[in-house]
Amino acid sequence: MGYEVPGSVRVVVTGDQPLMRSAIARLIESESGLRVVAECANGVAGEAMNIAHDVVVMDLDLDACDADDVERLLAKVHSVILVTRTDDGESLAAALSHGVLGIVLKSRPAEVLVRAIRAVMKGEAWLEPSTLAKAFGPAKRRTEQQVKFTKRERQIVELVSLGLNNKTIALRLFISEVTVRHHLTSVYSKVGVKSRLELMRYAYSAGLVTAASDDGTGTSVPETTGEKRSVPPMRDQK
Repeated sequence: MGYEVPGSVRVVVTGDQPLMRSAIARLIESESGLRVVAECANGVAGEAMNIAHDVVVMDLDLDACDADDVERLLAKVHSVILVTRTDDGESLAAALSHGVLGIVLKSRPAEVLVRAIRAVMKGEAWLEPSTLAKAFGPAKRRTEQQVKFTKRERQIVELVSLGLNNKTIALRLFISEVTVRHHLTSVYSKVGVKSRLELMRYAYSAGLVTAASDDGTGTSVPETTGEKRSVPPMRDQK
């Protein structure tokens, strides 16, 4: 671990495989503006929360763990990006329901993890289309008629589903961040959710948005709405 640069993102890396844990730490340390402040096994991750940090990168293969163990483990940490080989939809959905802010599959290029860290630090969620599709797949779809949104609320739901933060949404729609928050409060109340990821899950399962492929394609959401939108891979919003 190098010297800390003022303003750098402080990362705790956890995982039960020392080789993988060290490889993740070296990758993060090689990136400008990122610093690893602690490495530890998943079993003691809760203790690492006493160290000043901004995000936790956890190497955890969900398919190798009991669901109750995963719940207990994730309950001890916060601001988590999960690195996993698991692409089982139910396991991914369960992880998201426990507050995970992002998921990076081990089959993805290393730079995807760096993008995920930077996105989460900007207040965005990180879910690539294939992960989104598996976690919130067609089997879980409900009808949109359950909730009636205003035109502006529908726009904001779609933009949240792109992983955008309030500031970016405000710029896209030419409104203030305060107005965005006001609409989100209304949307959360209507849908019965408490987080952006829960809202994203609803938007996908209700058919308000659809996942694009992981090849970088997908359409952005313009100001006007009224049809399903494709969710492109979530990246840094420059």
